Order: sequence, then structure tokens, then C-alpha cells
Amino acid sequence: MASEISNRFGYSVTHTYVTGQAGDSTRTATLVSARAGSLDRFADRPNETTESCEHCDARLRVVLRSTADVRRRRSTHRALWPVCAVLALLSTWCLVHVLRTGDGAGSDDLLGLYVTVAATVLLGYATLRSLVLTQAFDTPEVTRTDDREPSGVRYGWTTPRQTAAEDRRS
Repeated sequence: MASEISNRFGYSVTHTYVTGQAGDSTRTATLVSARAGSLDRFADRPNETTESCEHCDARLRVVLRSTADVRRRRSTHRALWPVCAVLALLSTWCLVHVLRTGDGAGSDDLLGLYVTVAATVLLGYATLRSLVLTQAFDTPEVTRTDDREPSGVRYGWTTPRQTAAEDRRS
């Protein structure tokens, strides 16, 4: 289950902005930088670089966590997800027990049902979240460093696109 932590990470900066809002829904568009950057992962300290957004000239900082930091964050969740899984199974057994023994009359049965359903759902979510996070934390963080922060604009990263020349070589 353990995945390898890459020594080098390639990225392209993304610029996501709001194009329209209708009621509760929001439409966004994402523009991807034509320039591709890459960072080497260091063993004991984060690697960072500054970039500029091609679309709005914002100054951005791209930080790639160190190998030690990624391993430390992952190890927490490697130890946590089995505990959550056992508690979720126990909660599921309790839910089945409440459903089988309750007669449906009275507030005690209803309270027991609500508590066990909530515990089962929350512990199931915690199990899945911790299981996913055992493979996470190895991607860069992109933050804006200049003081102008327009509303509705977010910055992130994506894997670089292959060019036509790279496609022909493959």
C-alpha cells in the first residue's frame, strides 16, 4: 500500500476565476500556464520557488514538502485508519443491534438509532479520509505572495501538458 515519494515534481500553474453566478451555483473557468516548472524534493527541507501567473501577473510561491515531512504526515494516517475502521465496524454492529432489538416505540429507540447512524457515518468517513491521506501530501502548495488578492480567483497546479514534439518522440 505504500507509494513511493517522487524526487522531482513537474507542474504548471493554474488560474481559476469565477465567470458567473446564478443563485447558489457558481461557474468557474481554469486557465493553465504554458510554462511547465519542476521542483526537486529535498530529504530534510522544503523546496520553494517563485512563479508569476501568465494571466494576471500575480507573484506566486510554489512549495514542495520535504521527503521527511511527507513521510511524517502519512505515518499519522497509516496508524489512524485501522483504528477508525475497527470503530466503524463496531458502530455498524451496534446499528444492527439497535435495529434488531428496537420495537420502534419510545424516544430511547429513536435516540439510539440516531446516535449509531451518526457514529457509523462519521467513522466510515474518517476511515476513508485517513486511508486516502496515507497516499497524499506529496504535491506542491501554490500561494499568492503579493498583497493584491482579487475575489473569486484561486491558484493551483496541474501536471504539465505534453507538447506535439514530445508526443512524436513517444
